[in-house]
This record gives sequence, structure tokens and C-alpha cells, in this order.
Amino acid sequence: MQQPELGRRLTALRKEKKLTQEELVVKSHVSVRTIQRIEAGEVLPRMSTVKILLEALGESYETFLAKQQVVETQQNKFQEGTRNKLLTAALAGFVYIVSEIILGAMDLSRITHNWETSLNAIYICLTVLMVASFALFARGFIVLSDIFENTILKATSWLLLTGVTGMGILDITLLSVHDTDRLLLPYAATSVLMGALSLAFGISLLRLQDGMGILARIAGILEITVGCTLLTVVLFFITYVILVPAVVVEIVLLYRGYEYLSRTEPVRDTGS
Repeated sequence: MQQPELGRRLTALRKEKKLTQEELVVKSHVSVRTIQRIEAGEVLPRMSTVKILLEALGESYETFLAKQQVVETQQNKFQEGTRNKLLTAALAGFVYIVSEIILGAMDLSRITHNWETSLNAIYICLTVLMVASFALFARGFIVLSDIFENTILKATSWLLLTGVTGMGILDITLLSVHDTDRLLLPYAATSVLMGALSLAFGISLLRLQDGMGILARIAGILEITVGCTLLTVVLFFITYVILVPAVVVEIVLLYRGYEYLSRTEPVRDTGS
């Protein structure tokens, strides 16, 4: 049996029997400190301790174990799915940044030189790949927001996904525009919008520091810097210099989240 689910199950059973922790101490002769630590999920008690508590609560150990195994199986499947989402998001981050760099170079080429329409098909395919990979990348941060209860990160991740999708649609729509002067206004507006979203996303990453440490702070600072360069519009093209390390750090952050879910070692109780 695993913690913290064991503690939650025992707490629920005790409350179902309408017993306080102090009353359970009297019935089981297990110390209140041990009961508190078990229910809080801080320790994994010996089997004998669990049986004593269950006997005091009027529950069969075999029935309790069977129910517990069903719950743990469901949780393991959910946790495995969550880990897979984070790993997929990290891999998608690499695809996103590579496609974004190529698209940025093509945008620059399109503005400064005329290119053949045959390149449009390549541009459209790369744009679709960029949006799809970013969707998987952003989903990783939505998963992290659930793990660490960061509602701001979830909201900004969804907003960034919407913004990147909109930007991709705009890029494809503007392929038919050959007058470079007409491209300046929509791209300036896009730069300001994405700058504001990147700024908010960076701030939300800073809030992950308690759970993910210094890496979250670095990712947040880099993302805020990206947002600031986009907001200036005139510094739009140097954004890629900062965006690449920012996304790389964010990829590592997602992988750290994957590792975080993979290491769940309960502490065993030595008391009775």
C-alpha cells in the first residue's frame, strides 16, 4: 500500500465511523502522533499497525486491501499517463523551436526578398508543424499547473496556445501579400500581443520556484525577457536569440517534472 493514498483512506474511514483521532487512539492504543503522520501521508506504517487501526475502525484488512489495490491501480495508470504527457511535451518542445527558427528565417527572407510561390507549401507545412508541436509543448505546462496547483500557469499556457495558433493562421493568410509595407502593421500587432502573453507566462513560471527550484526561475526570467523584446516591436528579430535558450530551459523543466512524478519513495514508520 502506498502513501499518501493510504493516509487518505484511513482518514476517510475514521471520519465515516465518526471518530476523532483522539478517540481512535483510545480504541487502538496507537499514539496520536503516529496516527497524525500516517493520515498526513508522511510515513508508510508497518502492516501490523495498519491492521490494529483497521480493527479499531471495524474494517476487515482484506476488504480494505482489495479496495486500496483498485485505487492504486487507477492512480498508477493516471500517473503514468501524466508522465507520458510531460515526456511528449519535452520532445515536442525541440520540434517547436526548430520549426520556429526555420519559419523566422523564412519570414525574414520574405520581407527582405521576393521568393517563389513554390516555397508557400513548405511554409504552410512548417507552420502547421510548429502549431501542433507547440500545442503538445503547452500541454506539458498545463499538466505542471495541475501538479503544483498553479492556476496562472494554466491560464497563460492556454492563452499562449491560442496566440500561437492565431499567429500561425495569420502567417499563412499573409502569404498572398507581396507588399512588405502591408506586412508591418499585422506583424507589429502580433509582436505586441505575443509579448504580453510571454510576459504573463514568464511570471507564472516564476511561481513554480517552490516546487521546481532555480530552473523555474531561470525559465521565468528568460520568458519575461522574450516578452519585453516582443513588446518593443523593433527588437522583434533578436527575440530568437533569447527564445532558443528559453525554450531549452523550459524543455528541461518539463523533463524535471517527469522525473518528479517518477520518484515517489514513501518513508516507513518505525513506531507502533
